[in-house]
Amino acid sequence: MPVSPAVSRTLTLVATAVLAFDGAAIAGLGYMTGRMVLVPVGLVFFLSSGLILLYRRWQSRRLDDIMAARRALGEEAREIQRLLSKK
Repeated sequence: MPVSPAVSRTLTLVATAVLAFDGAAIAGLGYMTGRMVLVPVGLVFFLSSGLILLYRRWQSRRLDDIMAARRALGEEAREIQRLLSKK
């Protein structure tokens, strides 16, 4: 069962926000407590949230391309049916 685009977009934004907050919190906590190993870990989490948004945008463009190709294929198939029915 396909998920609606609005639900998918909302879930992506919520996941990105949670990951960005966790990354910022880990980095900040690591800095404040002097545990410098947590700072790069938090930064990686924070930056990966941006990568999720970039991937979502890329995926959305690919899905749009696929839908356009499907529409074109359907139009072509209808045109072929129309030409065959004339004979």
